[in-house]
Amino acid sequence: MHEYSLMQRLIETILKNMEEGADFQGRQVKEVRLAIGALDIHSPESFRQAYEVLIRETPLAGSYLNLTVVPGSIACPMCGFQGPCQEDVDGHDPMPVTPCPECGTLASVAGGRGIEAIELILEDQ
Repeated sequence: MHEYSLMQRLIETILKNMEEGADFQGRQVKEVRLAIGALDIHSPESFRQAYEVLIRETPLAGSYLNLTVVPGSIACPMCGFQGPCQEDVDGHDPMPVTPCPECGTLASVAGGRGIEAIELILEDQ
């Protein structure tokens, strides 16, 4: 359900911007490129399914969702490891931590939240 409500808000925002933007007049959207933090979605498949349901009978109908899930990252305070965090981080935790893959020390997770980019690819007229 979380993915559906998040996607619903995104679609509403995209459609509002399309209504207001002169660049879209008479042009079909063929692809929506979206980069979103891994901690904000539980299932990319559910997110894609919500997209397919929500674009029906809208100006986005027939477009493809190109989804990039951006992982969070850690910087271990003990051994200095820097890299992506483990997949088992709780996205509901406001200050998530995860064990360092090198030494096991708990490290704070940075990033991996929010929408990092939305890009609409239009068909040529």
